[in-house]
Amino acid sequence: MTIQQTPLDRRTVLGSILVGITTGLAGCSALSPSDDDPSTDTGGDILQSVAVEGVELVIDLERDAIDQLNVVAPSGELFAKRTIESGVSHTTIEVGTDYPPGEYELLGLNDDETVETTTVTLEPDLELTELRLAREYPEEMYEGASDSSTEAEAILSVTNRGTGPTAATALRFEGDVPFPTHESYDEAGESGIYDPESDFGADAESIALPAGETVLIYSNTRPFSPAGTRSKCDSVGQDGQFTVRLSTSHAIGLTLDYVIHYLGSSPDDCGIKIERSS
Repeated sequence: MTIQQTPLDRRTVLGSILVGITTGLAGCSALSPSDDDPSTDTGGDILQSVAVEGVELVIDLERDAIDQLNVVAPSGELFAKRTIESGVSHTTIEVGTDYPPGEYELLGLNDDETVETTTVTLEPDLELTELRLAREYPEEMYEGASDSSTEAEAILSVTNRGTGPTAATALRFEGDVPFPTHESYDEAGESGIYDPESDFGADAESIALPAGETVLIYSNTRPFSPAGTRSKCDSVGQDGQFTVRLSTSHAIGLTLDYVIHYLGSSPDDCGIKIERSS
């Protein structure tokens, strides 16, 4: 893919044909499909379908009808350009997780003339659906998770109900958890998210959140450490409040508020239970 940030005259690039088709979710979606969800848009005669799969646009097109495909960003700048070789009827264009949200135009060209145009809206829509203690759901932890990590970490479910991908970039725990996220994570730019691709338990730079999918995010700051739990039993008492905060590459800030119950009669016999704040 060739990506250029070149201003274009929108009237010039659109030509005289405009097919107003907005594509939606596609691929292996974790969301329930609806009757009016255009996940496989029939498109036009040449640009036959456009779908969002993972962090890519997937385009089916009429064979040998165009020799170039341009993607124009909402700003009117050229976002991507793809040469279409003879005999090709299927191509992909990487969107990534840090694009400008909005409506994108796809232009099919032949000999530098626009022959067909369609549109696709790329916009994430996130929801933090559930936070769970890993110790209560060890089967949901990442492969190779140690017992100490399972005892101390949390699992956050994030659902992207939008039409475009994004990425989780920071996970924070604030309030009466056993170990709130230390301010040094912000100062150092650490995500506080476990990197499933790392063999050394490192923080992930980001975790992709594809459109139409629910992704499990694993904490990497030990917010529910048993050692911290014992110390909190005296200082917090039976009940406390905490907030889980997720930041993303599209500057979408999401929070969930929880009540935490410290259970037990002494620091040596102290467990925890969490529930959503009403």
